[in-house]
Parts: sequence; C-alpha cells; structure tokens
Amino acid sequence: MGKVVVVGSGVIGLSCALYFALEGEKVQVITRNPQEATSWVAGGMLAPFSEGLEGELFDFSYESLKAYPQFVELLQEVSGRRVDLWRGGIYRLVLAGEEELLEVGRHYAERGHKVEVLQPMELSGLSEEVRWILHYQEEAWVDVEQLMEALMSALKRLGAEFTIDSIREVHRQEDRVLELRGLVSTYGGDFYLFATGAWTGELFNLPVCPIKGQAIKLRDAYLDRVHYSSASYLIPRAGYLYVGATSEDVGFLPGNTLEGLKKLSEGALRVAPFLSRALVKEVLYGYRPSTPDGKPIFEVGENYLIATGHYRNGILHAPITGQIALEYLKGSSSPFLKSFSSRRFLTKA
Repeated sequence: MGKVVVVGSGVIGLSCALYFALEGEKVQVITRNPQEATSWVAGGMLAPFSEGLEGELFDFSYESLKAYPQFVELLQEVSGRRVDLWRGGIYRLVLAGEEELLEVGRHYAERGHKVEVLQPMELSGLSEEVRWILHYQEEAWVDVEQLMEALMSALKRLGAEFTIDSIREVHRQEDRVLELRGLVSTYGGDFYLFATGAWTGELFNLPVCPIKGQAIKLRDAYLDRVHYSSASYLIPRAGYLYVGATSEDVGFLPGNTLEGLKKLSEGALRVAPFLSRALVKEVLYGYRPSTPDGKPIFEVGENYLIATGHYRNGILHAPITGQIALEYLKGSSSPFLKSFSSRRFLTKA
C-alpha cells in the first residue's frame, strides 16, 4: 500500500480516487474547491449512440456504459447513499432535415445494438418538427448531484483525505513527479493522478480548453425519459426536468447570460411546446474540457497519470477511466492509454 495524490475533484478524479481507495491505497484528494467541478452541473446522459460516437471513442464509451450499473451499485454500497440511474434508454429525436440520423441508427443496429425506430405520433407533446425517434435502448442517465455526493461520501468512509489548496506547479524530473507545490503547502506521494478538467492548461502543456455550457432546471414538467435532439436535450430527474445545454467558446466567462437562457428555452419549446408553462427552478453553468478532436487525453509517466479532455462525456467515462487508472497504478497499461495519448497532437517533421 502506498500514497496516491489525486489533483482534481470532478467525477473523473473522484472515481479514480474511489478505485485507488478500494484497493487499499492511502488517498489524498487536493482541490481548490470541491463544488467547482463541472460534474455537479452536467446533464448526466450516458449516451454514446445519441452522441453519434464512432471508432475508438465509441468503444471506450460503450465499455464504460456497460460498467455503469455495477459502478453505481458499488458506489451506493460503499457510500450508503442513493444514486438514481435510469436505464430505460434514450430517445434521439430526428428533426426535419435530419433524416441522415436514421442511417446512423441503422448502422448501430446492424452492429447488434438495440435500436427501435418510433414515429412521433406514438408520443404526445412533441412538435411537428420531430419526424422520427430513435430509441437507443442500451443508453441511460444518472443523477449527477447524487453521484458526486456519493463519491465524496464513499471516499470519506474509506479514509481518503481532502485538502483544499490550489496546485501551482508540478515539479518533475524526467518522467517522474517529485512533488506538487500549492499556495498553501507542498505535497508528495508514491503516485499522482491529475484530473483537472477544463483547468488542465494551468499545469500542463496540453490542448485542453474550456467550452462553457449553460442549463436550466424546470419545475412542473415531466417526461418519462431523456429526449435528445440537436435543438436541446431534456433530462428528467426526480423533482425537476434538466434542459441543456449551450456550447460556448468564451473561456472561463462566469455566469448565465440572457442569450444563453433564450437559446435553451427556444430549443426546448421547439421540440416540446407543452413546456411553455413550466416554471424555472434554477439556472446552471459549467466548463467542459474540450480537445481538438473531442477525445480524451491520457498522459503517463513513471509515477503519474493525467486523465483529462473528456469533453461532453466525462460522466459517462468515469467508470472506465477509474479502472484504467487503477490498472496503470498496478503495472498494467490499457490500450486506451495509447489510443488517447497526447502524442497524437504532435506534428510530424
């Protein structure tokens, strides 16, 4: 058993920390603000099909989707907290002019996945612009607030130490981290996991930038499952409906804007006009860690692993990233570490 230092308290960092702690490692999580993580305000969709993912990113995402039920069951057992996971599939709405999405659905079906094509007349409350519905039956969604609370509680039960500090420098010698230097103190360990999301560029020269997303919580609005479309995504949770989300390349500009909320409202009403009388419960915003190709970045060293750039799928990727991090700590290297290595961005001479 050794000491593992995890920098970052979003879903990726905490999930990795959970797997480390369950293995008996002494875990220290360093974060400047546990509530700062964008994971707290994410939609929580586990939707590799609705997102139209392909290739190695789909494989990575689908493996994590399959691991989710066991991940949530384990988390509930360790934390003693409830985590809502809805497994009834997601409706991918096909709007007028988007008929090519039907071919995407057929492509997944031909590969053996469970895809049902529905006509909108089979569902009430949708606009005439919704022409078809692809029911991706393997998809799911999770209550991210419950998920994050359970991760925090589980780690505390397992004896993990939470330290509030802002890491300013990673002192490395060749391929090894020697220590971390923060505003308050310096820190050392046997192994280091960096999961700093949209803020990765503050510590490492990696192509990760923030893409701001705004969202709305609605009261007095009900849907039986996620309705995902190019106009909006509508995510039912216990007690409210989550409407998301904008994608804005504005750096770390804080706050909700009138323009962003207007776009969200118009997108929701475009597909579900009955929401016009729904009441606003809360508005949210956060920063997705984007990369040039929309894929995660893993960078490894002798005693460290950087896991970042999960962009729109950080919640989905939590279980598999935690498993990969634990495997690397124990001396095994997942093929995905090579697939998503930062070396792919190096230009050839």
